[in-house]
Amino acid sequence: MNLLRAFILASLLEGMMILIFLYGLGQKVETVEKPPVTLIQLTQAPEAPRTVPPPPTPKPPPPKPEVHHTVARQEPTPVPTPASAPPPVAPTPVAPTPPVPPAPPQKMAEATPALPQHLSPAEISPTFADKVRSAVQGAVVFPMAARAAHLSGQTKVTFDYKDGVVSSAGVLTTSGNRILDKAALAAVRVAHFPAATAEYAGRVLTFEIWVKFLGLDEHE
Repeated sequence: MNLLRAFILASLLEGMMILIFLYGLGQKVETVEKPPVTLIQLTQAPEAPRTVPPPPTPKPPPPKPEVHHTVARQEPTPVPTPASAPPPVAPTPVAPTPPVPPAPPQKMAEATPALPQHLSPAEISPTFADKVRSAVQGAVVFPMAARAAHLSGQTKVTFDYKDGVVSSAGVLTTSGNRILDKAALAAVRVAHFPAATAEYAGRVLTFEIWVKFLGLDEHE
């Protein structure tokens, strides 16, 4: 069996070798005898132009109705005939107007001198000064300590008065006792002053008044 197989394999190998040899021989003969191949470039024939069908012929539009315009006949405008010019009128003589005499110069109003806004004690009327002095003296309160010590005297005070209001009160001449001086200034601050008259309205009046402190046995 082994020999048979070996024989069969040897036969197959031999047959295959023969076939390979014959194939190679055929390739050589084909290479020698094969004529050269010439490449021919084929040119594509131009396409025939396409025929485009003509567009359909549009239908003619219907005829428009005829419109008859009636033109009004314009009558010619009559040209006015120029009227004859009136005869010239002689100018009427005008009498000259007499010149108006100039008005007499008006007299300038005399300027009223401005009143002084601050009056000194000498510029105040005695009548009004007495009213103010009475108002201060009537407001005096005798200090109990001064009365117990049997003190008396008078203090001269000064102050500004404007429309019933007092300011800038001070002592001009002392009485020699501080208690009496303080009582004099207190009387100035609490006194009920008379209203300013038309002459003194809106003006500042400076007063200098003696405030008296009398003992039990002293009378004015």
